Amino acid sequence: MKYQIECNTGKINQICLICQLSFQTNEVRLIICNDQGESYGDLCYQCIANGGDWVQFQLQKFSQKLLALN
Repeated sequence: MKYQIECNTGKINQICLICQLSFQTNEVRLIICNDQGESYGDLCYQCIANGGDWVQFQLQKFSQKLLALN
């Protein structure tokens, strides 16, 4: 998985990839992508605030779920 940071000019409603809660983006978005650059979704600011190690652990669990679907 890759992280993509984008500047955001308008507020967009998103669903957090980790906690599944709806949130509104601010000036910056953190988007999680696969190795081909295809977006899985955004992370909310509350999940980002939990820290890099916590986010990495949650994304590993997400990745395992994706592998189980294939």
